[in-house]
Amino acid sequence: MSPKSKDTAIKKPLLQVLRPSISNSSLNYIPDDIIEGFDERINTGISWTITEKAARYHRQKCNVKNIPIVTFSKALQNKIKKSILNGFLDEDSNFTLNEQWEILLSMAIWDNEKFSNDEGKECFNNNNSLTDNMIELIKTAVRRDDREILKTNLKMVNVLRANDCEMTDFDKSLKKFTKLSTLNLCANYIANVDTNFLPRGLRILELQNNRINNVEIFVEHLPPNLLYLGLSRNILSNDGVSGLSRLPHNITVLDLSDNDICDIEVVLNALEALPGLIALQLAGNPCAVCAAYARVTLMRLPRLQWLDAREILPTDRPLEPFEPHPDDLRSAYFNFTIFRVMSVPQPPKPDKGAVTAFHVELELPLLDSLRRNFLMFHNNESLVEMLPPPEDDEWPSAAPTPSFAESKIAVESSKLRASTSYYEQDIYNHLVAKNSREICHFTVFESNRVQWNKIMNFQEPTVKIFCPNLFALRDTFRTVITVRLVYTVTVAGKQSKPDKKSALSLRTPGEQRVTLASIKCVLKRPDWSQPSQHFHWDDTLITDEAIHWGDGDLSVLQYTLAAVKTPKGKPDSDPSSTKQFPPENLTCHFGFGIETLRI
Repeated sequence: MSPKSKDTAIKKPLLQVLRPSISNSSLNYIPDDIIEGFDERINTGISWTITEKAARYHRQKCNVKNIPIVTFSKALQNKIKKSILNGFLDEDSNFTLNEQWEILLSMAIWDNEKFSNDEGKECFNNNNSLTDNMIELIKTAVRRDDREILKTNLKMVNVLRANDCEMTDFDKSLKKFTKLSTLNLCANYIANVDTNFLPRGLRILELQNNRINNVEIFVEHLPPNLLYLGLSRNILSNDGVSGLSRLPHNITVLDLSDNDICDIEVVLNALEALPGLIALQLAGNPCAVCAAYARVTLMRLPRLQWLDAREILPTDRPLEPFEPHPDDLRSAYFNFTIFRVMSVPQPPKPDKGAVTAFHVELELPLLDSLRRNFLMFHNNESLVEMLPPPEDDEWPSAAPTPSFAESKIAVESSKLRASTSYYEQDIYNHLVAKNSREICHFTVFESNRVQWNKIMNFQEPTVKIFCPNLFALRDTFRTVITVRLVYTVTVAGKQSKPDKKSALSLRTPGEQRVTLASIKCVLKRPDWSQPSQHFHWDDTLITDEAIHWGDGDLSVLQYTLAAVKTPKGKPDSDPSSTKQFPPENLTCHFGFGIETLRI
């Protein structure tokens, strides 16, 4: 055999994936020796998105003991009383149907369109969403001057929405809606679904935002022709989804998003038994942020055409079957990337011996295992402690650094941005000494430090965090993240003579810093088809909130300090056709994502 053939016969060793070990007592599971109330302490100081605040508010109401029983018939009456139907169904009204139509209804619609704010209009639309074509139902009754026709026609509608009316139980009055094909019972307090009262011709059943924790009892007794079942924002967990395998085989769309399902294997084992399932939503569950989520789901459900409202393309599916590593089903890496920071005001020349640098800080309290462990096993109210001062009187005094909760109330950059000279060089006169005596029981994740430039680049990913706690990772994407651009000046501490021992000889270098920008990022739910979600911020927005860039890729934009030339045949307005001058205003481009197993 020739040397060449020998070389070709030698197989290269497969690259080993380095994973931190995950103990069996992962933080996905609550230890037995935790201190009571740890969950509340962990969530203290967390800034949630508006959607998550609303969901948590509803969850708190669902968890109240002894919720008053409100049957379907009572809930429907409450819904009608808030709607424009009420006056037309009220037999004791002093107005005729025609007067109701000509005067009261017209005034209500006019007031809503002309004088209501966005919140008022949303409430008006919700109160009057009982069914489709409500105006046509009313018009028919007015034309015949007969309230009974309206009552009869209401029971013959195809779509009924008794949502957000504190319903807890079904009753026989629901069976009177014999023509129903769509039933929306979202945002109620339903825990048990009594299928005996469901119309048998039902095709769409929406039960989002209730308190269902197990599907075992009702799934196999659902109407046989049901096509869509919505169970998002309930309290389903691993123990409550195994019964999904007994859903009617006509089911084509299943929404399980935003529950607490952690084990992807449990839910996929059940869904494999559904031959007609073509659309599935699992996003918002802890299992949907594991590294192998998309790959294993598309492999196990080959008939699926839509996953989390994204169409599945042929290129999305694995070419060959594979066996995922167990750790890829219960962990992931969280990535934060700074694509670029541009047009930071040039700092003044530092004093002799001082080192200046810029870095980015990222606050992710839910992902910090040290903070979670401290709050789980300690009952301290404060996350900040101070080292006792040394005996040496020359120890420098410094104002304490604000804690995580305090930093949410008083953001240094928002005060400075109010002055007209914020982005001039005098911003660097606001340096504050970092207190080296402070001990924080959580960490702020920091980027590498870079020198000033018109265009500053950081390593990619800038911050990479291993996450064996899928609940904490899921919840992180429900929060408002703080990103800070920080300028630091570090001066080496004075060293005493070797034979003289004092605090000065042990002193660490002193650091002063100023926050140039403190940016709020309202994170979105991760998308399995997108490696990261990108954000843009610049000081012309006159707000701390960054702009979500949608599906756009900010990393492909190119900037240069050299003269910009437009290639022939490409329009000047094409951002990808040429490099661009950096903007004049302070600008940041960054992204958040989960490192997943690619197809």
